[in-house]
Amino acid sequence: MVSIPLPKGITLTKGITEPPKEQVTRYQSMIGSLIYLVTGTRPDLVYTISFLAQFSSCPTDEHIKAAKHVFRHVNETRNLGLFYPYTTTNPIDVYVDADSAGCHDTRRSTSGYIVLFNNCCISWLSNKQASVTKSTTQAEFVAMSYGTRHIGGLLKGLADLRLHVPIAMRADNTGANFFAVNPQINLRTKHIAVNFFITRKGLQDNLFVLLKVESVNNLADICTKILAKPAHQRMVTLLGCRYCGEVLKFFVYFLCIFNTLPCILLLSLCFGSACPPLTLLQLRYIYYGVLLFI
Repeated sequence: MVSIPLPKGITLTKGITEPPKEQVTRYQSMIGSLIYLVTGTRPDLVYTISFLAQFSSCPTDEHIKAAKHVFRHVNETRNLGLFYPYTTTNPIDVYVDADSAGCHDTRRSTSGYIVLFNNCCISWLSNKQASVTKSTTQAEFVAMSYGTRHIGGLLKGLADLRLHVPIAMRADNTGANFFAVNPQINLRTKHIAVNFFITRKGLQDNLFVLLKVESVNNLADICTKILAKPAHQRMVTLLGCRYCGEVLKFFVYFLCIFNTLPCILLLSLCFGSACPPLTLLQLRYIYYGVLLFI
């Protein structure tokens, strides 16, 4: 059973010899199909695919083996997707994180962010930073600038809808958090490019608040590194990903509350092939069976 996208501790580097053209085309096709999946409903795979995509120009057998491992994981979790339940609260939380010098070929860091709206994931990113950072604090500060830019886009969309939603950025690096709110320049920070100071400007304009989050609770961890199985599964749950079976239970509970037979027809139409092959009579048995225990 393939429970995580890639094994923790896997080390992949760029190929040295040029592979056959057919191998390159095959690998790029595999990565392209996975990118399509990540863009839509699988934020839990965003770092894995971003990590494998950097080897598209010169893939080796090890890279193809790793991509096949991801496909086996996708096959076993094919019913997993984002679930957006109704809720009356509407805060936006932006989790940011960075993996300092995580790339073995270039020693560049990886930035990532997760955006939650009503505790449901609506946006995600995993991206290698453009330059080499000299410290973990700098890498985290650059990652915060990526999150700030995305917050700017969110604010424009909310303004068009005439909505005012509180936004909080959550980061786990104490040094980066201190540097973002304190306009101080020293030997360790004076070399940081000016364009990354957008976070400080956003805080001064009260566009959002900056909060400290523990590393184990930073959801953006899944965007910057390969996690162990327990941590990965916990993050998937916190992102709002659910299996179709869990969503099916939610609909059955919905049926029990409203006691309407047309909802059963709606259930079968909404799920289609993703739902287990249940006939209308079987769904009716489920409905009345649950009623006996509530």
